[in-house]
Amino acid sequence: MEPDGQMPSLRFWRKKGRRPGRAGSRRLPRRAALSGILCLSVLILLAAARTLPATTETTPTGPPILRSVKITGAKAIPVKKIKEEMITPLPSLWPWKKPPVYRPADIEDDLERLKGIYRRHGFYHTRLTSQAEVEDNRVDVRINIEEGPEVQVTQVQINADAGFTPQVLSDLKAKGPLKEGERFTEEKYEALKRQYLNYLLDHGYPRAVTQGQVLLDEEKNTAQVEVTVIPGPLCYFGEVRVKGDPETPTRVILRKITFKKGQPFSFKEIYDSQQRIYGLDLFQSVALIPEEVPEKERHIPVTVEVQEKKKRSLKVGLGYGDEEEFRARLGLRFRNLMGGGRMLDVDTKFSRLEYRVEGTFFNPLLWGSNNDFVYQTGWIRRYLPGFTDKAYFSQVRLERDLPWRIRGYVGHGLEFTRPFNISEETLALLSETQTGKLYRASMALLGLRRETMDNAIDPHRGGLLSLAQEVAPDFFGSQIQFVRTVVDARRYQALGDTDYILAGRLKFGVIEPMQATGEIPIFRRFFAGGYNSVRGYRLDYLGPRNASGAPLGGNALLEGSVEARIPIYKEFRAVAFLDFGNVYLHVRDVDVGQLKYSSGFGLRYHTFIGPIGVDVGFPLNPIDPSKDNYRVHFTIGQAF
Repeated sequence: MEPDGQMPSLRFWRKKGRRPGRAGSRRLPRRAALSGILCLSVLILLAAARTLPATTETTPTGPPILRSVKITGAKAIPVKKIKEEMITPLPSLWPWKKPPVYRPADIEDDLERLKGIYRRHGFYHTRLTSQAEVEDNRVDVRINIEEGPEVQVTQVQINADAGFTPQVLSDLKAKGPLKEGERFTEEKYEALKRQYLNYLLDHGYPRAVTQGQVLLDEEKNTAQVEVTVIPGPLCYFGEVRVKGDPETPTRVILRKITFKKGQPFSFKEIYDSQQRIYGLDLFQSVALIPEEVPEKERHIPVTVEVQEKKKRSLKVGLGYGDEEEFRARLGLRFRNLMGGGRMLDVDTKFSRLEYRVEGTFFNPLLWGSNNDFVYQTGWIRRYLPGFTDKAYFSQVRLERDLPWRIRGYVGHGLEFTRPFNISEETLALLSETQTGKLYRASMALLGLRRETMDNAIDPHRGGLLSLAQEVAPDFFGSQIQFVRTVVDARRYQALGDTDYILAGRLKFGVIEPMQATGEIPIFRRFFAGGYNSVRGYRLDYLGPRNASGAPLGGNALLEGSVEARIPIYKEFRAVAFLDFGNVYLHVRDVDVGQLKYSSGFGLRYHTFIGPIGVDVGFPLNPIDPSKDNYRVHFTIGQAF
């Protein structure tokens, strides 16, 4: 054979001058031998070919792959929670993730593990079996669960000799996580003990302990629960000391403490004080530590340990929204400026709707009083559907903390505003609005604000209630005279210990002209519609409009929202919402029958800077059915 695998060329023989098959040739024996070898090779190849199958199958190699795990028979415990408790690596829904290896020993271990989980949930006779089906080196596992009868609570007895009034005991029992006639679970049993312990820890008994026992009858499937509460001595707060020598004055820190010496000891007050100190944004860590004292000592001192943040910080933000389009933000904060806990903020913002440059100076405990001094000034230019304006503003406020976690302020505001790009139709309807005119508003400021939210970026519980009022009389030097009041209420409530959150808000605003002003200029009127308002409608298009459909705004605003925030997978959340609102030309025109409604849904992904996502809103009673079909909003943060 030649190197290319073809038969030898006959030209080999011609080079010797002899023709093949010629009598007397000396090459004939070698040629006959080669022919014989070729024939034998062909016969061997034909015989081997007959023994080969028509198609070749590849035998699977490597360990078996776990393709799926199916659980049947689970009723009391969700399948999702069962899978979360399993140690067996489960296949992923994402196709690019490598499937796990099937290990029978892991499945057997999980069966024993799941039996223990069912026992903790009140099922002591649960049977679990598994079955594996193998196909092409891929395994499908089926786990069948027979839960069996549940253990029922027949008695709940609380032994509490002190620390509780009869009314409190009655209320705690009514709200108890474990009641007679319910299924016994270890989780609810532990929650029952924590319920009584937490009450004592927050009402003057820091040395309280709870003990319990469960009399379980596995044959009758019944449980008798007994909890004994030992309150210990009634204790009070002692001195509060700041440890170390922070640059921030001690009085600035102690001002945020919610309790006083001699009050009953409470861990809740310690937690609230910690959150208020964090709210100063001067410290990266805050710890309130009750000091160790002899058991007979009733007054417990508290030490405050803080670690200050860097003196300067820079914040940069980029984003996109359907209304603002590209937006950018740059903020610079100076902490402890010239000492004393003073702060200076410089903030800039750019988007299609507005340019803003703003500065805020904060001086706590002015001249040793309980009042904080705040000076704010800036320049803003807005590009809104009904008009464009640019304004310079400044405010001077005195703020202080009031009882019941209320923060109040009084002050003075000064604004210079020049509106322009206003249509002739709008100018004809708003006689006291002139394009290009410089308006001066000098006003007294008054406000109250109460925040109880557990997280300012993504609240789960608590709420916000605020009242803001502006009064601009002529004796303050104001060219436009008015009284403006805005009330905003928000509430957040998680369902139990889950991430299912119900959120709601209600906002009402009114502005009334007075003295020589007969009509409020367009730049001071209320507008509604858009992402931060009623999401199914265009920006500012709710309420009065001119003949061309451009918004005019109004003197009264009423709007609100109800929203459900639902966990989906890890950091992903879904939202479903119902918004309502409208703007009215005059306060006397306010009519809930004229509200506009929109419903919709959205998706959020929670990041370290807050939730980002998208909302889709559909108007339920559209202004113009040909234009108001739906609105898509790209978001950073929650809608409210």
